[in-house]
Amino acid sequence: MAELSNALKQKLEHLFGMSTGYVLDFSNASFSDFIQTSIGLDPYSKFSGSKAVVLRQLWHDLDTPSFRRLTLEMLDRWQTNKAVHAETVTAAEQKLFDETVAAVQAIGGSAPQAAELAFLEKDFGELDLSQVNISLSLRDIIEQRLEEIERCMKAEAPLAVVFLCGSTLEGLLTELALKNLEAYNLCKAAPKSGGTARHLSEWTLENLIVTSRELNLIGEDVVKHAHAVKDFRNYIHPRQQLKENFKPRMFTAEMARHVLHAAINDFSTVRATSV
Repeated sequence: MAELSNALKQKLEHLFGMSTGYVLDFSNASFSDFIQTSIGLDPYSKFSGSKAVVLRQLWHDLDTPSFRRLTLEMLDRWQTNKAVHAETVTAAEQKLFDETVAAVQAIGGSAPQAAELAFLEKDFGELDLSQVNISLSLRDIIEQRLEEIERCMKAEAPLAVVFLCGSTLEGLLTELALKNLEAYNLCKAAPKSGGTARHLSEWTLENLIVTSRELNLIGEDVVKHAHAVKDFRNYIHPRQQLKENFKPRMFTAEMARHVLHAAINDFSTVRATSV
């Protein structure tokens, strides 16, 4: 759960106009779609009530990276709405906005948590891709990537490690989803449009992770620590990396590698050809 102070909550509620139960200019449908696009979660699958009530519940429920990403995107929407409607931003509003963005970006910058350190201590043994239900050609590519990840770790290139781990995990989960498409589409956590699961090409890594967990194809460790890899696509773009104040460290790289190893270990255990 993200650590929010009462002062930050008050600033967010004021900027988002939440006192009446609304949030910015969102309808229920656009609110749900915005959050699903941002963090891969349908808020109404977990919570009920007005948009403001649901958002407050999300603040208490989301992990820090998801909270930070969603909130920064909502703050960006506030700023965009002002520009689109040619509304003057007062000096007081600008000051409040800047303070709020800085406060949100600062969340999660503390030292590693005990749970993260305990996760890194887990030994998944030697990875055996022969036990994972993928084609031989794809297995060769995954093995090459695993070797490259180790080279990047030795070279202390954390951003490269995050990119490689995130894209490799996304590729493996996509392959698993393609082999079990009907089961994935029927998941409660599957991203939907008009009540129907979206095409797999529109799913985010977060979508693939939560649906795979729902089907018990990956363990809780992968879901709990997925923040180390799930936003890898965003950080390809320097402006987005700047916006989210993402500063990769070797600890981040270690977490990303361990998440990938945990997932591969889960795939080897399941060895599922169908769900």
